[in-house]
Amino acid sequence: MKKRHIYLTGFMGAGKSRIGRHLADLLNLPFVDTDQEIEKIVGKTVRQIFEEEGEAFFRRQEAEIVRRVSQHPAPRVVALGGGALNDSLSLENIHRSGIVIYLKSAPEAIFKRVAHSRKRPLLDVDEAPDREAILIKRIKDLLQKRERLYLKADIIIDRDGLEAEQVAEHLMFQIELYRKEHHGKN
Repeated sequence: MKKRHIYLTGFMGAGKSRIGRHLADLLNLPFVDTDQEIEKIVGKTVRQIFEEEGEAFFRRQEAEIVRRVSQHPAPRVVALGGGALNDSLSLENIHRSGIVIYLKSAPEAIFKRVAHSRKRPLLDVDEAPDREAILIKRIKDLLQKRERLYLKADIIIDRDGLEAEQVAEHLMFQIELYRKEHHGKN
């Protein structure tokens, strides 16, 4: 099966959605954000789903969205949730049906992007004098658990210090290079 989709993976706050939208525009492809698809189907925000239904429910919904997208015949640019690769069947579907791009970002850069967000339930830290240290430690711990899966990506790009548009432009070149190198193999 041809690798027709472009999947963006990485830690929350790496810019998968913003970069994905720019990349989809540059490639003239539809854009899919798996978190937004889950919110549409369930009728709740990711935060509400985690609070009311639990993480296991969210992950089942995420795996189903990934399955559907991976089977879609037309190419898409897909922003995956930060934990989507943890599901082995999703991981297999993703790698089989598309080029996987890891948007790599340092914990400190992630912190700067997510510190004031209330949309990320796995990074919920109560206001406290040491909130920053606690949040950075939580980011580092989660990133350490997930990075082995992120590093299996076909393309890895360090996105720190770059605007979303710049990353998307760099990725255009990387995707073209990847396809040339793997022509006929996917």
